[in-house]
Formats: sequence, C-alpha cells, structure tokens
Amino acid sequence: MRLFQTLAPNDWILRETTERDYGIDAYIELVSPDGDVTGQLMSAQVKAERGLAWRAGSRARVATSPQIRTTTARYWVNLPVPVFLFVADLDSSNVFYVPVDEQIRRNFEKLDTQTTMSFRLLDELDLRTDKGIDLLECFYMREIHHGQFGFHLANLIAQADSFGDFILDYLHRDIFQEVELEKHLQFRALYETCRMVSIYFHNEWKVEPLTQVYRRDREEWQDPAAHLHQGTLASVLTQIGERFPGLVRRAIESVTGTHSSYWKQKDPGLFAICNDPEMRWVLKKIEDDVGHLIAPPS
Repeated sequence: MRLFQTLAPNDWILRETTERDYGIDAYIELVSPDGDVTGQLMSAQVKAERGLAWRAGSRARVATSPQIRTTTARYWVNLPVPVFLFVADLDSSNVFYVPVDEQIRRNFEKLDTQTTMSFRLLDELDLRTDKGIDLLECFYMREIHHGQFGFHLANLIAQADSFGDFILDYLHRDIFQEVELEKHLQFRALYETCRMVSIYFHNEWKVEPLTQVYRRDREEWQDPAAHLHQGTLASVLTQIGERFPGLVRRAIESVTGTHSSYWKQKDPGLFAICNDPEMRWVLKKIEDDVGHLIAPPS
C-alpha cells in the first residue's frame, strides 16, 4: 500500500477502507483538471509481488496477477463502482493495474467453475508513466458507462433491422422536405445508440455531432420552424450507414463470442436473440443492403 500511495497521482483523493477482508482496500475519488471534486469514484484492491514474470505479448509485455478468489471477483463485478486491481512490483518499485470488470466479463464462466482466478497485466498500464495514468482514466470512463452501453447494445441488436430500413429509406427522399417529428426522434435514437456502442468498442466516432448537424441545417435552410430537413438527415445517415453493418456485427459477436458467458447469465433473452438464425439473416440483409449501397469509410 505504501508504494501505491507514493505513485498515485497527487490529484487523486485516496480513502483507505477500515476493513480489508471483502476485496476493497481503498476508494479513489477523481479530481477535475481545475481541482474540483467530481464525485467519480473507483474501487481499488492492492496486491504486492516481488519480481513479476513478464513475457512477450502481441503489443506489450504481459504478466499474471496474484490469484484472486472468485467470490471476490463476483463481488467486484456486481459493484456499482468500477474496480481496479493494483499490483505493486516491489523489485521494480512500480505499480501496475488492470480494470478487472472487463476481464471478468470475458471469463464469466470461471466464477462458477473455479475457486480462484488471475488477471492479465500489461506493462504499459502502470502508475509511473503519463500514458498509464491517461489510459486508466479512459478505462474508468468506459466502465462507468457500461450500464448505458448494455442498454444501447441491446437496443442496437433489437432494432437492427428497422434501423437499417430507416437509413435506406431516407437516403433518396426529397431533400427540401422537413423530417416528421416522430422520424426525427427515431433518428436521434439511432444516432445515440450507434455512438455509444461505437465508443465502447474503442472506435472513434467520426460522425458529425448533433449540435453541428442542427446548426448546419438552420444555416443552410433558414427555416427556424423546422427541426430538420431530409437533405441534412440523409447526409448524416450516410455517415452512420458507412459504419452500421460493422457495428451490428461487432455487437452480435460480443454477445455470442468474447462475452458470451456473461450475457448468457445477465441477459439470456439478448443472448438467445443473437444466437437465433433469424439474427444472422438480419445481419446479412444489413450488410447486403446498407453495406453495398454505402461505401465504407477509407
């Protein structure tokens, strides 16, 4: 804990817990660049090792954390606050971390089949480098929005067919017409769902921001009574459509592949939909119709 306290950024507010038998050693409150408290909390479990055994990985050196009881891991993944495991390497005087919730979801079946589990450490995720601190904050923001992501992931999959039809329907309409209010709301739901899922999958969302879309529409059409015109909508839907087939495929593969054991327990209905042959037909339809009509971005 002493090495962890030494290397922790000065703008972290660190509060140690008085009891350490339930898997949390401290709570960390993040502070804004202006020095204001944010109310953004993360939970920390701190372990110490002498001489982590690093080995070559695909893009960074990797090591294995000390074993953690699966009862503790189950407790972590059910907490409303993101949990980070910090491993202090006493020989190198450095502290490495792992955002455990993501790895638990990838190995969810181990919670029922094993008594302990370990986590993969990357040598670029440490507290001594600016890059390591920046990545930690990115992992934190990604995890804090996981609940929203789950909602939008399910919505994207459930509405994939209708979203695809919506995109195709508005690409060749009369550009001068105003978008009906109901369709305007559907567009915003489509936009936000795709944006959230894309960001969660670490894809940069290069689609024009909504505030800019509305400003551009007002400047081009000079119609203060209109919410949105079909020409403006078509230009944004083209940007979304370029990414839409790949995003749907990635969402389905997340539920049926990399996080299958997690979704099978947490949302069996969504898991069943993604494994239904009809979903494969919907995906092929989207890739054939939307994917072939709109060229993907270079």
